[in-house]
Amino acid sequence: MSWRYRRRSADQKIMDRAREARMARIHMEDEHSSSADSLPAWSMEAGGKEMIRVTRLSGEVLYLNVLQIESMESIPETKIKMMNGYYYLVKDTADSVVEQLRTFYHSCISPESEYK
Repeated sequence: MSWRYRRRSADQKIMDRAREARMARIHMEDEHSSSADSLPAWSMEAGGKEMIRVTRLSGEVLYLNVLQIESMESIPETKIKMMNGYYYLVKDTADSVVEQLRTFYHSCISPESEYK
């Protein structure tokens, strides 16, 4: 019975080290990404897919594919459910996420199209 406790403790230590490394990487990215802050939140490109920027409760910045968002729920924080079943709890309000989505879709479909 004690091996389970030790195993769980060892697993927790591994998770804590991974979390610390991830947070250190985030802080380094924040210090070196001052030029990216001048871009709109949805303009992050990853493999040709447009993304929106949200912040997790832990402060970690996520870029989510706008075409993969299934639903959002406004509890004290915002819960964003993706098409694959994963969900993210973020600090951003549902209104700010919807505004990013509107801005993105508006940039895709503009009335001043050169094809008339």
